[in-house]
Amino acid sequence: MCAGESSAPLTAEQIEQLRSAVADVSREVRQLSTRVGELADVLKSVEPDRSTPADDPPPKAKRQNANSAGHEEIALIVRPLPELAMAAVAETALRGMPGVKQVVSIVRADDQARFELEVSTDADLIAEMRTALPVAFEVTESGSDEISVDLKWAWGAET
Repeated sequence: MCAGESSAPLTAEQIEQLRSAVADVSREVRQLSTRVGELADVLKSVEPDRSTPADDPPPKAKRQNANSAGHEEIALIVRPLPELAMAAVAETALRGMPGVKQVVSIVRADDQARFELEVSTDADLIAEMRTALPVAFEVTESGSDEISVDLKWAWGAET
């Protein structure tokens, strides 16, 4: 409806239909919320134990591309990400890390994503990722301006 237009008053039947629709949507949202909680519990149960430190973690990369504000840009290549939702999980985790000041860009191709990040120069990106990501990973390459990691999704683990 545009400004200045008047609308006809709703009938009692229309109001009742709206109330019913709101109740249906509310019920669906509660069910979805319960399901998300259940899925989070399942994820926690299959998540690898992070209490043990990784074997020979790579040293914190010495980065040379710092700016005067104490921030620098670094590329993070994350794989495998066969589903778009997995890339979203990685992005959400990165955005919540204290050392990541900004996710500058994301390029997803095939089963990987390249995140261009603005990070604090004193941030230990790998350590923060071990805490923030909901899945274990292995650093495959670590340079001054690019880091590559392979995620270890539970369904890909050998038994």
